[in-house]
Amino acid sequence: MDKDTCFIDITAEFLGVAFHSILYYTSVYPKNIFETRKKYNVVVYRSIHPEVNQYIELCLKTIVECLKNNQLDCVDFVVTDSEYKPLLKFVFQFDKDSMFDETVDAYLVQCEQNLRAFCLKLSSIGNCLKELPENSSFSIYIHTNESNAVAMSTNPEFEEFPLIEVRDIYEDTDKIIPLSRFSIRSYAIDTFVELK
Repeated sequence: MDKDTCFIDITAEFLGVAFHSILYYTSVYPKNIFETRKKYNVVVYRSIHPEVNQYIELCLKTIVECLKNNQLDCVDFVVTDSEYKPLLKFVFQFDKDSMFDETVDAYLVQCEQNLRAFCLKLSSIGNCLKELPENSSFSIYIHTNESNAVAMSTNPEFEEFPLIEVRDIYEDTDKIIPLSRFSIRSYAIDTFVELK
């Protein structure tokens, strides 16, 4: 397995675990639609709802394509109210490390410890969040560039995924909860929560 494939596989798997865990810990859906699994040597949760899982898998497939093209800047996991207004935003920012040393963490031991630490931190974040209103939902936003979006929109494999151009609209918030910063191969990933 080459280095890029390794990074992409680990990242997609991690984001899948993170997305399902966020749904569980924020109580977007009832706890009874989740089953327990073990990943990174900790208990994690995974939805058993087919439509939720289908949407997450479709998003992960798109994220993988962006990673293959080195065109992924950020992923936002947004919890919304019944009118689709954001309540919480879990942000995953990707930064390429041009000074990456192949010999550091060659067996990905530190990487797995960092992913475990993230999952443990996420499990404790629920105590800091207010209870969500009924009929909450979620959306996943993938930030890429225009040329990658155009290439994907013409690819039949991604015709089910709605690509929508969004102007950069920044909302100021003074309520940010940092989660962690860690590396997966040659990328550093910053994770934090924005409270609306």
